[in-house]
Amino acid sequence: MMPVDSSNQEINVSDLLLYINCPRRVYFVNRGFELFSEVTASRLERIILKELSLNYPEIVKECSLNADNLYEELEISLGKVCTDLPLLFPRELAGVTKEIFEEGEARARAKLPEIAANLRAAFEEFGKEPMLAALTPVKTEPFLSSERLNLKGIPSKLVCFEGVQVPSILKPGSCPQQGVWASDRIHAAAFVMLLEAGNGKEVPFAFVEYVSFGLLRRVAVRSTDRREVLKICREVKKIKAGIMPERKEEKFCKECSFSEHCISESSLMSKFF
Repeated sequence: MMPVDSSNQEINVSDLLLYINCPRRVYFVNRGFELFSEVTASRLERIILKELSLNYPEIVKECSLNADNLYEELEISLGKVCTDLPLLFPRELAGVTKEIFEEGEARARAKLPEIAANLRAAFEEFGKEPMLAALTPVKTEPFLSSERLNLKGIPSKLVCFEGVQVPSILKPGSCPQQGVWASDRIHAAAFVMLLEAGNGKEVPFAFVEYVSFGLLRRVAVRSTDRREVLKICREVKKIKAGIMPERKEEKFCKECSFSEHCISESSLMSKFF
């Protein structure tokens, strides 16, 4: 793959997440390598659950909040999501076999009892109206950009909560017992800064929705989070300009789709340094 001219290229929020996971991922993605070589059942499960979570407000409005009824409505909605999925993601799902699709759907369906229980508990604790406000998008996947930050990105949704529009990001992975993961805090902070740059108003918090569990977490954005966003942006800019980050052996390296290229390029560089 040939390097691209990154001298005036805006940094994407997704680049920050790649950097947090592994700086070298920024290097390879920026040079045209595919981040995901194939859609597995696990990845399909995550796609299904993210789409399902967008239907939570409609589901809650239409059903009583007892556990059985909520589970049934989630199950019906999941069936609709799976029917619509090939139309929503035709390119990504083009090569997915029937077996993989069915396994992904089964894995997503297995999460429904826990999702229903957690949603019901949250509505009982915080009240129906506040929870609906926190879950209901006023905009879905809006494009945000700031020339000053040299940053752009698309949050999952914007919601209006306590009279303020705030970003909400949908995360299909694991969920900490309390709060949010450090990478999710940076993810949220980046969108808060973009939203502030666009409307000129302070955005004091964001939401992170762990869709595999039906859990919604509120994140107060701190100056340390903002500082980290700016720091990572500067590092990403260097990488996009052509600097290869130092290779570090991590536990997930064996599963990385770039592992072969990463090792070969490291070997090549060692001959010159």
